Amino acid sequence: MVGLSPMTEHFRGRLEVFGLADLLQWMELNRRTGRLTLWQGRDRRIVDWRDGQIIYVSGSLPRHRLGVHLLRSGALPAAVLYDLLARNFTSSVNLSRLILDGGHDSHDGLSLRVEELARRLLFEMFEWRDGHFEYDPDFQVQPILRIGLSLRGQALAFHGVKKLDDSQRRRPRRTKSDEVEPWDLSFEKPEIEERFWDVLDRSGEAVAPEEARRLFKAFHEFVGRVRKLTHSNISMRPVYEDTSDLLLELLKKSPVEPAAVVPIAALDPYLTLDLMILANALSVDRDNSVGTVPDAIERLGGRAITVLIDRLSSSDFPKVPDNDSAEHALRRASVAAAVGAGRYAERYGITRERGYTLGLLHTVCYSDLLEILRDLEFSDGSFRAAAVEAYRPVLGIGRAESWGLPLDFQTVVADDGSDPSDAASLVRTARAAVPSCALGAVHSESVDPLWTEEIVHEVRMVFDFLHLGPIKVKSS
Repeated sequence: MVGLSPMTEHFRGRLEVFGLADLLQWMELNRRTGRLTLWQGRDRRIVDWRDGQIIYVSGSLPRHRLGVHLLRSGALPAAVLYDLLARNFTSSVNLSRLILDGGHDSHDGLSLRVEELARRLLFEMFEWRDGHFEYDPDFQVQPILRIGLSLRGQALAFHGVKKLDDSQRRRPRRTKSDEVEPWDLSFEKPEIEERFWDVLDRSGEAVAPEEARRLFKAFHEFVGRVRKLTHSNISMRPVYEDTSDLLLELLKKSPVEPAAVVPIAALDPYLTLDLMILANALSVDRDNSVGTVPDAIERLGGRAITVLIDRLSSSDFPKVPDNDSAEHALRRASVAAAVGAGRYAERYGITRERGYTLGLLHTVCYSDLLEILRDLEFSDGSFRAAAVEAYRPVLGIGRAESWGLPLDFQTVVADDGSDPSDAASLVRTARAAVPSCALGAVHSESVDPLWTEEIVHEVRMVFDFLHLGPIKVKSS
C-alpha cells in the first residue's frame, strides 16, 4: 500500500495485502473523510466517509442500485422511480436528494432503506478473495442521510467476517481465476504492453525509439481513460441540436404524446440510447431489457418521457453542435447502418425495428473514444486508429452492461469483426451496404445489389433531411 503516512494524501492498495476488515477499522479509528473505492473486475463499490463514519455506499452493478433496491422493497413504484431517474441522469443531483425534495419518502425512512442496502453491499465484499481499493480524501461527500451512527467500521468488520465464515461453510470455494473478468485483464499492465506492440504492428508504422516512447505514453494514458470510462456513473448523452428543436416543438403540445418521440429518436442515436438507458435502469436481468424505442416508451410511461425530453432539450443541458465534424461522421455512420439493418433484419431473424436500433447504436462507443481523444495528446494517424479499434470492444462490454442494454446490443457495440451472433452479423452487413459512411474496417459481407440501391436511396433522403451531405457510391 502506498502513502499511508501523510494522512491527507490519496492511497491505494490490494485487499490481499490490507484486508477489508483492517481497512474499515483504519478509516474509522483515524476519523477519515472522503471516498473509498473498492473494485474486483466489473464489480465496483463506493463507500463515502465523514469523520470516520460511513454515510453512503453504492455499487456499479444493476442489482446494487438504489432505484432497484427501492423498487424491490416496494418503497417506491416504478413510475415514480423512472421520473426521478430521468432527473438524476440529466443533472448532478443525488437520487436521495430528489426523493426527499419530492416528498416521496421521509428522511428517517429513506435512511433505513439506504442503510439496508449499504450493509448488504459491504458484507458481500468480505467474500472477495482479491481486489483493489483507493482512498480519495479530497472527494466532497454529501451527508444527505443518517446511516453513519449504526454502520461503524469495527462492528461491520466483526459482522462481515462472521457472515463470511457462515457463508463459506455453505458455498464451494472459488478460484482466483473465477473472479477475474476476461475483459478487465485488458487493463492490466502486461496486457497493455502487449497490446501496444500489437497495435503498433497492425498500424504498419515504422517508428524510431524516441517516437515509440512517445506513442507508448499516449497509449497508456488513453487506456487509463478508457478504463475510467468503463466505471463512470450513468448519465444521459446530449442530443443533436436539431433533435432538441424537435423535442421543444413536441413539448408545446399538452399533454405530450409519447409515441411522437419515436420518429425523432430514429434520427438521433443519443436520444435512442438515453431512452433505453432510462427504460432499463431498473432491470437486473438483461434478458428483460428493452431493445427498441417503442418498447422503452411503453415501459417508461408519459410522465417519465416528458421529464426526460424536457431535460434533454432545456437550455442548461449541453447539445451536440451541428458544426462538429467528428459527430457529423458518427451520425452519418449510425443512420446509414440503421437503414441497412432495418432492411436486412428479417433475414437474420430480427424484427425490423430492433434491427434498425442495433444499427443506430453501433457507433456509441466510437463517440466515447473520440471524446477521450479530444483533449489527449495523441496525434491522428494509423496508430491511433488501431488503438481505438483495439479498445472499442473492451469498452463496449463495460458500457453495455452499465447501461443495461440487451445482450445482442452488447455483441454489436463490442464486435471486433468476428462475432458470429445474428445481431453482429446483421450490422456488419448493413455497414457493408453503404461502406463510404462506415467507421472503421468494413468486412466482406454478402449484400444484395438491389437492396443496396434501395438502401442508398433511403439513406440519401434521410441525409438530405438532416443536412448530412452526399453519399459516395462505388461504380460497378
